[in-house]
Amino acid sequence: MGLYSETIFPWLLDKALGHPNIMRRRQALVGGASGEVLEIGFGSGATLPFYDPATVTSLTVVEPSDGMNRRAAAHLAAAPVPIRSVPGAGEQLPFAAASFDTVVCCLTLCSVQDVGQVLAEVRRVLRSGGAFLFMEHVLSDDPQRQRWQQRLNPVQRVVGVGCNLNRPTAHLVAAAGFRLDPMPVQEEERAFGALKRLTPLVMGSAIRA
Repeated sequence: MGLYSETIFPWLLDKALGHPNIMRRRQALVGGASGEVLEIGFGSGATLPFYDPATVTSLTVVEPSDGMNRRAAAHLAAAPVPIRSVPGAGEQLPFAAASFDTVVCCLTLCSVQDVGQVLAEVRRVLRSGGAFLFMEHVLSDDPQRQRWQQRLNPVQRVVGVGCNLNRPTAHLVAAAGFRLDPMPVQEEERAFGALKRLTPLVMGSAIRA
C-alpha cells in the first residue's frame, strides 16, 4: 500500500482535484483567511497560490502524508505569504491553545481517522472569534444517494486511502461547538464527473464561540 498511498495516489489526487471548478472553490474558500492561519491536510499545496499577503500574516501547514509533503516541497519556496510546514496530523496538533486566527480544511475531513478529535483540536487552537473555513464532500441529503454512498464507502476507503463518502461534515462541525455562519448548502459539483451524485460539496465558515 505504501507505493500506492505515497506515490501513485498523491499524483492521482492532484489530477482529479485540479479541475478549474474545484480550484475556483479553493480560491473562494482561502480568500476568507486572515491573520495567523493554519491549514490542516495541506496535501500538495493546491491552495497555496490563493492566500492573500494583504490579509494573511503567516501560514502554518500540517500534512501527515510523506508523499504529499514531497509534492508540496516544490511549491513552498514560491509561497505568497510566510509559511512553515509542520509534520503531524489533525488529531493531535503540536500548537498551543488559541494560536491561530483562521483554520482551513479543504477536502480533508473526509479522510481523517477521527473527525470529532480533529474538530476539537481546531477549536482548541483557534482564538476566540476565529474562523474555521472548510470545503468538504459529504453525505447526501437524498436517501437514494445516501444508500449508494454507504454501499460504495468500503471501496472508496481503499481506493481513496481512507477517504469516506458518507460523513455529514457540516453537522459534525456544528456539534463540535462552532457557530456556522451561514449554514453551508449542499451543491452538485461538475468537477467530480461521473461521481458528482455521490460527492455533494459543502463550503462554510464556522466561528469559534
